[in-house]
Amino acid sequence: MTKRYRQTLVAVIALSFLSFTSPLLLIRNATAGIPSEPTANPKEIASLIKNLKSNNERELDATIKKLEKIGEPAIPALIEAFQDQNLLVRRSAAQVLKQIAGPAIPALTKALKNSGPDVRSDATSALGSINAEAKTVVPQLVPLLKDSEANVRSSAAYGFKRIGTEAKDAVPQLILRLQDSDVGVRRDAAYALGSISAEPKTIVPQLVPLLKDSDARVRRDAAYALGSIGAEAKTIVPQLILLLKDSDTDVRRSATSALGSMGAEAKTAVPQLILLLKDSDTDVRISAASALGSMGAEAKTAVPQLILLLKDSDTDVRRSAASALGSMGAEAKTAVPQLILLLKDSDTDVRISAASALGSIGAEAKTAVPQLIPLLKDSDTDVRRSATSALGSIGAEAKAAVSQLVPLLKDSDTDVRFSGAYALESIALSLQEKAKTLTSQELSQVISNLESALKILVEPQADFSKTTIANLRVYIKNLKAEQNANLFNLISQNQWVAATIIYLIFFPSLWFAILRLRPLWLLRINDALKPYEFKLPETWGGAPVRIRDLTFISIFIYRPRVLDSWISAHIETVREQFAQRNTVKSRATYIPVSFELDDKKLPQLRGQDLPAIFTKKRICLLIWGEGGIGKTSIACQIADWAMEPDKTKRLCKHLMIPILIEEELETKVAEGKHPFFEAIRGQLKSITNHPTPISEELLQKLLQQRRILVIADHFSEMAETTQKEIDPNAADFPINALVVTSRLDSTMGKANKNTLHPLRIEGSELSAFMEKYLDKLGKLNLFNGSQFHYACGDLAKLLEEIRIQGRSTTVLFAKLYADVLVAKMEGNKSGNLPENIPDLMLSYLNELNRDMVENKLTDITVHEDAKLLAWECLKLTYRPTSTKIQDAINTLSTFEPQDVERRFKYLE
Repeated sequence: MTKRYRQTLVAVIALSFLSFTSPLLLIRNATAGIPSEPTANPKEIASLIKNLKSNNERELDATIKKLEKIGEPAIPALIEAFQDQNLLVRRSAAQVLKQIAGPAIPALTKALKNSGPDVRSDATSALGSINAEAKTVVPQLVPLLKDSEANVRSSAAYGFKRIGTEAKDAVPQLILRLQDSDVGVRRDAAYALGSISAEPKTIVPQLVPLLKDSDARVRRDAAYALGSIGAEAKTIVPQLILLLKDSDTDVRRSATSALGSMGAEAKTAVPQLILLLKDSDTDVRISAASALGSMGAEAKTAVPQLILLLKDSDTDVRRSAASALGSMGAEAKTAVPQLILLLKDSDTDVRISAASALGSIGAEAKTAVPQLIPLLKDSDTDVRRSATSALGSIGAEAKAAVSQLVPLLKDSDTDVRFSGAYALESIALSLQEKAKTLTSQELSQVISNLESALKILVEPQADFSKTTIANLRVYIKNLKAEQNANLFNLISQNQWVAATIIYLIFFPSLWFAILRLRPLWLLRINDALKPYEFKLPETWGGAPVRIRDLTFISIFIYRPRVLDSWISAHIETVREQFAQRNTVKSRATYIPVSFELDDKKLPQLRGQDLPAIFTKKRICLLIWGEGGIGKTSIACQIADWAMEPDKTKRLCKHLMIPILIEEELETKVAEGKHPFFEAIRGQLKSITNHPTPISEELLQKLLQQRRILVIADHFSEMAETTQKEIDPNAADFPINALVVTSRLDSTMGKANKNTLHPLRIEGSELSAFMEKYLDKLGKLNLFNGSQFHYACGDLAKLLEEIRIQGRSTTVLFAKLYADVLVAKMEGNKSGNLPENIPDLMLSYLNELNRDMVENKLTDITVHEDAKLLAWECLKLTYRPTSTKIQDAINTLSTFEPQDVERRFKYLE
């Protein structure tokens, strides 16, 4: 626990005793008004305009936001600010007017005629920045292209660049400005023409002379404008090629990009572009690679130099080179070995580009399949998608990846799922055409994997293309036909093979039929066959042989259908028994609160938020948070969802039996036994009312296949010996569906886990929570509307100081408060009820202290220490505040010097 949390701890305890002698007020007749926000006045606006001169960035940002909020009333003052000598003021005013947008257009249009050039320039820039809404003032901006001041002409041209295609009426004047004496005007005019995308035949001849302009920036922007026109400007390719040797880096890069935008029409530039792959400037090399890639196979002579670029020290250069090679398809097959190395690049985008390039090369990249397969499990969604598409493009040569592609049909990302379906369809089509070249084993494996994929594709909740499903069925059918032909030939050539096949078919078919009709019979038959075992003669090795193996029943007995049938046979009993547990009964009034799931904040916990976790092959969910935050309640709710009869509301497709472990484990078990496993086995016998202990083999399968959900409650309060036994990282850990509640987020160490962190109840959520809780108790009718809201108001005011400090309250405290309200309304005079705020807080501490196991302090000791710390925080001002950790420790040691550090840590 950090120092900041320790300090807030003592502050919370201090607040708890703020009204040490005050009675607990349950209902008050009071109302509070909300003051309205004052309207901005001219003096305030003038003051804000002055603040635009601030050199403090934070203060300046705040001023700009205030002016934006004031909006239209501030427009005249902002226009006037254009005449300020301070450049920062003018720019800030323009920024505010840009955000005000529409209402500012008339004033800005009027400012275009101002005698001050800076005003005209700033007004022009602001109008251009408003983008689409400024198109209505294009006629007013066009005359400014003739303004006597260069900066005004430049601002007008720049504004048309921002407006884009809607500024076509300005093209004639912009063309004239290409010959302007001012460098900035020529540059902005060229850039604007490129953005407007006007008629190429009109502007291309006008832009060509600028490619030889004495100013590098003009040459650069002229090349950019021609590049924006694209292939329709192909006539100026020779002039752009000359710019590839320009001494200015930006000019070379702009010319390179322009040639790239023309695609294959600029193929004559390939030799010069290849030279630029060795340019000293990184961005030039990137642009050259991209340009060559846009020309596709026409630039195949660049392949050797692009391969060298795959080793460049710059990430973007490697990525661009890989993309360019991919654009050349099979012509870049010599790059495959180097692209394979990039599949392990530290940069995600490089791995994506390398995988995509290998996919574009197609079957010629078959040697990359073993390296592409691991990328199907990459943590990055785009990497998985690119690797999947690449394998699909490689086709039949990627048959080894089929089994790894099937799980991607259930990937959390939609695009990955669709890419997986495309890849399987593509590989199946290619395999169908080459089926005669496959061995029997390869053919069987492919068919099996494709059938598994088809089952997922046709699931009701799946949203795959019907065409893809239909095609895959046809491909599987054709592959099976080839398989049957191979089998028929084998049988006809060898009768012993026929006899073996009949033997191999009979028993599996029998068990399969029973599996479909009476799954639980398989368990009974298996138990009946267990005693029948014999050994082979010593001359044959003397190995033990089980009848169960000879008849193949062992393959079927623990199939999901069998396990689900076993669960279904006991689930009603389990629901009843689980609901009767004291821990579960005391949390029957579960009310959803906001929480964080893997750092993603959600308003309330719903069953549909968890299936992504509970469909994993190995589930480890840590529910952590302070005492009283509702961890166990959430765990019990998850257990209910695991047993939910309605499949649409269930955590996963199959039912799960919840096992709640809240006691210390018995570590003295038989040799070779796992204490945690034995505890689960004992509880499973109890909760199912099974007459005999469940077989270890069956329990192991239930745990492995996630048919049992194990909940380890208040883990952080358990003894260390117990905690060591509940270790998901252990090689022999038998559980694949584990939920752990703990007060520490560090619980379970580095185990691959999901985390769920219930949040405190904010003041704005309190009323809704209280209403739901009282309604679930059936006590809401005790309060009329005003009484209920005043009661919630009391709790909100009770926690006012906490909220001022940015804190809130826990579920447990809110429930305790509600329970007291109900008792008071019903006239309950029990001496156990708290009568004032300190008593309520002490009851709260008792609840938090209840689950502590190891080195537990008595409630009296906790009370005394809490009171001491509270007074330490109150004694100076009689209002709650924080105190230093050492001061708090000194206070505890003054009255009771023994174990001060341990007692303080215990309070944490």
